[in-house]
Formats: sequence, C-alpha cells, structure tokens
Amino acid sequence: MKSRNRLLFVSTIFDRVLCGMMQTRITVMLLTAMLVFNGCAALEEAQRRREKRLLEERNADSLMLRPTNATIKIGPDALYSESDHYTLTFAKDLLEHAGFDEVTNRTTFARSALGYMESLYDAMNRLFGFKPKHKIHVTLHDVFQGTRLAAATTTNYRYMLQNGRHVKFVNGIKMNFPLAMYERQGVRAHELTHAFTNIYFLPVWFSEGIAVLIQTEYAKGGTHPKFDSLKGDLRVDLDGVNQLENWGGHLDGGPLTQWRYRYAYTVVAELRKRYGNDFYIKVFRLLEDDGLHQKLDGKMRTSFLVYYLSRAAGEDLVPFFENLQFKVRKLTKEDILKQIDTLNAQIGGKRE
Repeated sequence: MKSRNRLLFVSTIFDRVLCGMMQTRITVMLLTAMLVFNGCAALEEAQRRREKRLLEERNADSLMLRPTNATIKIGPDALYSESDHYTLTFAKDLLEHAGFDEVTNRTTFARSALGYMESLYDAMNRLFGFKPKHKIHVTLHDVFQGTRLAAATTTNYRYMLQNGRHVKFVNGIKMNFPLAMYERQGVRAHELTHAFTNIYFLPVWFSEGIAVLIQTEYAKGGTHPKFDSLKGDLRVDLDGVNQLENWGGHLDGGPLTQWRYRYAYTVVAELRKRYGNDFYIKVFRLLEDDGLHQKLDGKMRTSFLVYYLSRAAGEDLVPFFENLQFKVRKLTKEDILKQIDTLNAQIGGKRE
C-alpha cells in the first residue's frame, strides 16, 4: 500500500513537472510569436516609411517648402530688410507691440519672414517657371486700412504705346499685411502667390485656384480641400453658367465663397494631374512669349486663358470647360489680336 502511494506521489510530481514544462514551452512559443509579429510589424512600418520617403524623393514637389539660399540683409535698426526678391518693412504702428519694439526681436522675425518668402518664391518658380522682374515690397502693420482682418496686394502699372497698341508694364508690386493675417500661414502663402499671378491679369477663378493650390500643397496651410467630382459638385447660376465665371475675388463674399475656392482649386489641380507637373510652366511660358495679356484693357476672359491652356496641353480644352458649364468659345490668336485692336480703337489716345 505504501509502495502504491509512493508511486502515486511520484506520478503526481512528474505530471506537475511535465505540465510546468509544457506551460513554459507555450509561454516561450507565445513570446516568440509576439516577437516575430512585432518584428514583422516593425519591418512593415519601416518599409512603408522607406517607400514613402522614396516616393517623396521621386516627386519632390509634394514636399513642403525647401530652405532657401537667398541672401538676406537686415538693416541697422531692422525696420527695413531685404532679400534677393523681397523687401520687408515694419510699419510704425507695429513697433509698439512686444516682439517688435526691440532690434533683436525685429531682426529674428525679419530673417525668418524673408527666408519663408524666398522659399515660396523658389517653389513658385519651380511650379510655373516665371518670376516677377521687380522685387515684391511687403509691409507689416498692426492695423491696415482700419482692420486686422484683410491683407492687400497691389500691382502698379504704366501704359505705353507700342506698335500702335497700348501695353501695360509693371512698375512695382506692394503687399500690406496686418500681422494677424501674416501669422496665418494659409493667408500668407495665398497672398504672396497673388503677387506672382497678378502680373498676368488672369481670370479671378484661375488666379484664386493657383493660390489655393500653393497654399494647400506647398505651404501646408490649406483650408479649401478639393472636391471629389468636378461634375458632381458643379454649381451654376440662373443662366446655367458655372458660378466661378462671375466671381469677384476676396471681396466678393456670400454663401458660395468656400465652394468657389474649392472648385477653382479642383479645376487647377485636375488640369495639372492630366497634363503633368510642367503643364503650367508651359502655359506661362506661352503667355510670356506672346505678351498678349499686357495688351488687354482688363483681366483676361476664360476663353482667352483656354486658348493658352489648350496650346500647352496639345489638345482643344474648350469641350472640357464647356462640360463644366463655363461660358467659353474657341479662339485663335487672330481672334485675340482683333479684339485687342478693337479695344485700342475704342479707347483711342486716352492713354498716350
């Protein structure tokens, strides 16, 4: 009997040892599995990051603004500074505020601001292949024209008679920013973009679409996301014409304002997607070579723009815009010159 109990006791110990070994083995297997899983997850995450980095390197224009190599010169009192393509002035009413009442603070701010603007300048040049011939003069205010909520870009022109046609030449580009507007990254990028596009007298919707593209995709300050469908998100007026056609720009508020920014951006982005990242370089090169925009009495109409968009695309884009309910017609260069001559005949010698 004692021998039997001893056997049972030994058997119980053996079972417990065996059970413990099995539990240990299971624990080791679970730990191994977890390590393998975590290792695989880490490898997959590393691979995803690597692929993303490679994609960004292949498509460098998808990155944020790049550092600039421009020369920046700060004045002795840092009230006025300049870089290769900009000047920056602090208005008197700003000097009463903390952060602008000491030279060291103004110096730091000016260097950072001009560096940012030069980086944006480089991005614009890469994107569109053009640059203003004049420096862009930026003045920062506390209050500008009675408000802290509106920035303004002014392009000054002079008219000259050239080969019997009145031609507009840019004298200078000025920008006035209340500090509250300048410190909003999206507004800053948007308005600085207009300093470029204003020299081409573009249709409002196209100029705003480009500004939102830069604001969103390069300066990372966008608040106007693209629509999923140009056709599905279309809005027309009572005449059945696209609501972008009668847009007056920033000062034209109303319930359709946000839609207009988004839709203009969607159109501009869609054309670049279809015809490549150098599409707008081609467009503005054609505009620059012909110089016909300088001979217009005002802003160009969409049909005028579509003439150049079509030439850059290598196909007629009138059907594309007609499908989106723009009021356009197919123009030739002769049509444009004829209209310019008609306008010159109407205004006569008023600008001579």
